[in-house]
Amino acid sequence: MKRSVKRFVLTAILLAFGSLLREKPVLGQGQIRFDAHVEFQEKRLPAAGSGGVEEGTVRRRVGDSGKAERRRIGVSAYNQRLVAAVYRECARYRIDPVLVFSLIWQESGGKLHVISPKGAAGPMQLMPSTAAQYGARNPFDPDQAVTAGVAYLVVLLDQFGGNVSQALAAYNAGPVSVDAFLWGKRVVLRNGKVVNPRAVRTAGGIPPYRETENYVESIANLYRGFRREEAATSGLPQLR
Repeated sequence: MKRSVKRFVLTAILLAFGSLLREKPVLGQGQIRFDAHVEFQEKRLPAAGSGGVEEGTVRRRVGDSGKAERRRIGVSAYNQRLVAAVYRECARYRIDPVLVFSLIWQESGGKLHVISPKGAAGPMQLMPSTAAQYGARNPFDPDQAVTAGVAYLVVLLDQFGGNVSQALAAYNAGPVSVDAFLWGKRVVLRNGKVVNPRAVRTAGGIPPYRETENYVESIANLYRGFRREEAATSGLPQLR
């Protein structure tokens, strides 16, 4: 797909995503049940006891290299504390739990012990500095991870005026990058790295990084799919 067409499709999805997320927050309860495909490095894990993962077991997400296999993972197998924490924190901030479940699914597939190649850890893939800032001493603990991750997401939503797409882009690429491309600013970081060297503005403020564009688009599609299936069934969504 050509770059211009890709940008058009992304913009259309973000507009639809924004309209969906302007609905009244849904403060649901119970477990969310769906499954999807997530890529992980090939590694067999012990069977989860009660929807959780054995303590100390770590899964590492696949980066640009490394052997991977596609395997089916169900969110009905979410750790029960993780599910409860999502509903608790979303009720506290009055945000839609389906948005947070969509973010978690994109980040970790709902698994607790996951570490990215860049060092992000846990179900909400918190970087060490972010985890420390928001009080998650153990980012693999579902209560600490969700409490910190949702608090960080809410801060990003506040920073970007409630724009969900920009907040999600900031969750992935950092708020400095989103701010730079939103306002067309050239930013020099402390480490000397230059963000947006040509001081260009992008559609919706989404940084023109393929990973970030795909990240926001994927969460938007997950969210829309869950909402669509929820409306078509009496129960919670089931993604096939």
